Amino acid sequence: MPLGVTPSQTAKRAVFPLAPHGEDVEMSFTEHLRELRNRLFISIAAVLVVSLAAFPAMPVILKFVERRFLPGIALHVFSPAEVIRVELKLSILVGLVVAFPIVLYEVYAFVAPALDKRIRRRIVWYALPSFAMSALGIGFCGWVVLPYVIRALLKFTASAGLVGTYQLDPTVGFIAILLGIFAVIFQLPIVLSILASVGLVNAAMLASKWRQATVVF
Repeated sequence: MPLGVTPSQTAKRAVFPLAPHGEDVEMSFTEHLRELRNRLFISIAAVLVVSLAAFPAMPVILKFVERRFLPGIALHVFSPAEVIRVELKLSILVGLVVAFPIVLYEVYAFVAPALDKRIRRRIVWYALPSFAMSALGIGFCGWVVLPYVIRALLKFTASAGLVGTYQLDPTVGFIAILLGIFAVIFQLPIVLSILASVGLVNAAMLASKWRQATVVF
């Protein structure tokens, strides 16, 4: 420990490798908090800006959802504020999805100085395929799975001799949840690739466990 520097002063400072140049830079605890605050502000602002920009288009999006996934089905509302509530939820969801790359970058930029250069390269290398697989999962669910699931559920309701009354909020929520589930499921190849790169799984292990993997998937 340098002369004249107390342990408490040393504890207040941290040394991290700088991401772009690989050099060391000292940042105090206060500076870390300030950087965290700035990156949180940018992330929240990005989500809010996209959400506000998307809000006027929500009636069009709701009409598209109704035509695409619920043809011939009348959606009902049971409170005066239900439509505006659903549109607000959808606009925030759109904001989160569209601004997610910005949020992810801000998180990465905050933690990157503390990461090894090899780990940083892996994160960047997996980021774009991860986004692409999420989009593919959402598209597959929306154009293949959801129409089939909704038709099957409607037939099941009719076979029970019941007439469904479908409320806007839970119906749109069901669609959004199913889309999100498939976005996560389609991350499985990325997760397996990461696990294989660190030696936790291999081709022989996956081949021997294909039945269990099929059931889980």
